[in-house]
Amino acid sequence: MVDKREGGVVRRFNIYLIVLLILLLLPLTGCVHTRSALSRVQGASDVRHLEVHFIDVGQGEAILIRSPSNETILIDAGPLSSGYKVTHYLEKLNIKKIDRMIVTHMHQDHAGGLFHFLPQLQVETLYDNGADLSGNDIYEEYLIIVRSLGIQRKTLKFGDRLQLNDLTLDVVSPIDKLSGDLNADSIVIRLRYGDINFLLAADLTKNGEKKIMDKGVHLKSHVLKVGHHGACDATSETFLDAVRPDIAVLTVSKENRFGYPCKEVLQLLKKKNIRMIRTDLFGTVVIRSDGNQIWICDNP
Repeated sequence: MVDKREGGVVRRFNIYLIVLLILLLLPLTGCVHTRSALSRVQGASDVRHLEVHFIDVGQGEAILIRSPSNETILIDAGPLSSGYKVTHYLEKLNIKKIDRMIVTHMHQDHAGGLFHFLPQLQVETLYDNGADLSGNDIYEEYLIIVRSLGIQRKTLKFGDRLQLNDLTLDVVSPIDKLSGDLNADSIVIRLRYGDINFLLAADLTKNGEKKIMDKGVHLKSHVLKVGHHGACDATSETFLDAVRPDIAVLTVSKENRFGYPCKEVLQLLKKKNIRMIRTDLFGTVVIRSDGNQIWICDNP
């Protein structure tokens, strides 16, 4: 006859071993599975999967996309003070060429890093929203460096689509004529790979959100890059209901002078049971997908 106390000890010991094994494995993988009960964890540089890197550039934004076929897209380059971070990050990943570069708008926290980045890495094609911002210092310097390097420059507008094999990038904003408000005129991208969608909202404000919804654009996405760093002038409840994300990424720096992210936005995301990932708390975050499932990783 087996002593019940002995059996209980054995069970507790087995549970302890399982938990210990999981804790030991997590630091090695750096990835947390977020969809489906069939949990899998991927290695650090599995180019068979889509990778979306939300690079920690402080108060600003830079998003690197690597397609399953290893094509590269960079959306914004952070502020001038963090341009070197983007360059070093790409070097660490052995990326020597950017196939598509998208500048969402000409604010320095999104476009400033270009002046450090562009002279050092090859950029095949560069896209912006086509706004004529004559007199804007960043815009004028941007034109000079793009022309001097001979980079092909194109305009993106609502309804445009970039196709990279199985990866699709649809431009959902700006809609109609540009308003002159740099944030509202931001290029907003809906990225699709298989059954997984990312909505990358740049510095889109509530007015821009309303224009997209009034146009009847399908916005449902698994991952939302929250507009305007979580400021109070972006991310309406109606917009969140249209996107219905599982994950919200906020690109923001610690103790920034703007007070981002806004308390009301955080409360709204919590109310909707949306998982929040902040670069001020977690640093650079990588989200990987095989077109059906998603993994959140804390290292490139």
